[in-house]
Amino acid sequence: MRVMSVLLSLCVVASAEVKNNWMYFESNASVVANFSLGYYAVTKGEKWEGVSVDGNGVLVRCGNKKSAEVAAEFVDGIDVVNVIVTQHGIEPLPHELHFAVFGNLTLTTNQKTYTCTNFRMGQGHFTDYDNWWLGSTKCEVTPTTHKMTCVCDGGKLEFHSEDKKDKIVVLPA
Repeated sequence: MRVMSVLLSLCVVASAEVKNNWMYFESNASVVANFSLGYYAVTKGEKWEGVSVDGNGVLVRCGNKKSAEVAAEFVDGIDVVNVIVTQHGIEPLPHELHFAVFGNLTLTTNQKTYTCTNFRMGQGHFTDYDNWWLGSTKCEVTPTTHKMTCVCDGGKLEFHSEDKKDKIVVLPA
């Protein structure tokens, strides 16, 4: 019986699917993104393969099972005024997330480079699509505008949610 339990556990872990989870940053000019990972949170038992960047996109490769524990890690130390979501849901903060990454987000646009330190991004799920949550203690949302302004190295940067599940517009503030 014990051998069977071990084999079943191994099968469950081995079957966890790794997905490509892209977040794209757009602007009125070209955007180049970079993300320096400090740490991450992923639902227990899910695979983690890391973070990479390509052009204006940040790719997180990991499993996509959501949990309240990951959301709790994401919101730790921030409030609703520090967070924006890419595709609007009804909740001001995430209650469950697939994963969250924490580190420094660097965006180059309009011939200027901005580094948003202590930045976090997490992916959740709302109805039939995955959405992204972004935030930092150095960011503040303007109520009813779907706009978040962040104080970054290099200046202020605005993040505009335009109701696209995996894209956000960034503009100099």
